[in-house]
Amino acid sequence: MFDAEKPWTRREFLKLAGRAGLLSAAPTLASAAATLNSNTVCISILHTTDIHGHILPTSDYDGNPDRGGLARCATQIRRWQRQNPNSILIDVGDVYQGTEVSLRNKGELMIDLFNHLGYDAWVVGNHEFDWGIEPFHQALQRSTMPVLAANTILEGKPAGEFADANHPLAKIRPFILKEIAGIKLAIIGITTPGMSFWLPREFTRGIDFRQPVEPVRRAIARARGEGADAIVLTGHMGLKPRTGGDDFANCVTALTSEFPDVAVFIAGHTHQAIPSRLTNGVLFTQADHFGIHAGRVDLLFDRNSKKLLGREAMCELMDNRLRLDDVVISRARSQIAECDAALAQPIGELAQTLHARGRPGQPSNIERLIGAAIMEALRERNVAVDGVMHGVFDDNASLLAGPKTVNDIWDVIPYENYIVTAELSSDEIKAVMEEVYASHERRNLLGFEVKLEGRGSDCKITSMTLQDGHLLERSKKYLIAFNSFDSRSAGHHFMKLRSFLETPSAKCVMHPVQTRDALIDYFRRHKVVHKIATARKLAAAA
Repeated sequence: MFDAEKPWTRREFLKLAGRAGLLSAAPTLASAAATLNSNTVCISILHTTDIHGHILPTSDYDGNPDRGGLARCATQIRRWQRQNPNSILIDVGDVYQGTEVSLRNKGELMIDLFNHLGYDAWVVGNHEFDWGIEPFHQALQRSTMPVLAANTILEGKPAGEFADANHPLAKIRPFILKEIAGIKLAIIGITTPGMSFWLPREFTRGIDFRQPVEPVRRAIARARGEGADAIVLTGHMGLKPRTGGDDFANCVTALTSEFPDVAVFIAGHTHQAIPSRLTNGVLFTQADHFGIHAGRVDLLFDRNSKKLLGREAMCELMDNRLRLDDVVISRARSQIAECDAALAQPIGELAQTLHARGRPGQPSNIERLIGAAIMEALRERNVAVDGVMHGVFDDNASLLAGPKTVNDIWDVIPYENYIVTAELSSDEIKAVMEEVYASHERRNLLGFEVKLEGRGSDCKITSMTLQDGHLLERSKKYLIAFNSFDSRSAGHHFMKLRSFLETPSAKCVMHPVQTRDALIDYFRRHKVVHKIATARKLAAAA
């Protein structure tokens, strides 16, 4: 019925199947292959990405509630597996960081659920390291499935060549080779190379993250040598939002341009729902974040020639049309209950509603509160800082007056970042803050009074004074606090700050205090928290 040498398109294939009256109202390559011809086989690759510890449904970025979560994805995954037993299940990274329940068990529950659901592999994401290298090692040891990161160097050895088979890093491989219905499919995993621009070096100790083109070339050659009939790339990286293309952390166009013959590129990291598109002729798909979408790729092969005849990709919205998987909920219930109780703990009261929106040189009320909390946390450790550089995650958010719980602070600071201090000169502080203001990133300098002129890349600081109104001395160093993410450049945005902090004269120190914990403890100490209006009051509060 088929000419195996002919590159069949999905439209041609389904049109032929439709004439035969063999397809349902929602045709797929799998359903067509199952009914049309015993000489074809469809392999489905089911994928999730950037779940970030979300087992239960959550809200999407537009505020729509009751979306996603692994428990809901599991229901769809099982449905797809019943439709096509010839399937592979993978996750594309950022597995566990992002929720209180996952933080409490350092990701163990999420890895256990992946083990239970029978994932074939997961790709290393950047947030796997937010709690340091030891929790990552523990996740590797707990994982019964391989972990993919072809572009990593593990204590001097490429992935898959680690000398000590008992070491957790030996679990990391460049690819898996799965034989299904006589077809050998290689899935090559790639990690974003941007790690050093987000994370302190000690958090990824023993692992180097390389630009991926050459490691992928080697992985493809090795997979072909082991008999792979088709290659799938799955990377914890995506296309830049809005504009597409690559940057320091995302190399999709480079990889698809270099390897146009791969069957599909399954993406992650950039938290986008992209059901199906072509990038340099390669089928590209991405299944969003938090499990809000689950993804499926169908690859149709001729059994005899092993040639790829057709391919399609889709993403399914995980909303309340799908029930939560009973077994996933049962396995997670007790830990979720403990987490809910911890998040509901009262920590104090906020006297006035605080808003997050500020302007360059004019910190918002919430920024001032965070700055006061960090100053106080450091003062408790006998470290007196002159100022704090910090921002807000969502400048449209508000912290409403009234009793506050731990959960309210999670809404303000959703990521785990440690407090970092460094000594900088007045010229260095000025250069750093002008870079920050030009970047349009939401950060301000707390504890100082800053006056500006111009906007964007033309924004310049005209004056900067201490809390007592005195100008800064050019010959003096000032101790400034940052969070660990910003100290590493905040994802390539603050490269001047990064370079200054890497010099020995900065005396950069990371303190074992997280910014979220500093704010929670601030409420607990003060009981009733009032608005901090000025730099001078910020210093007084600390």
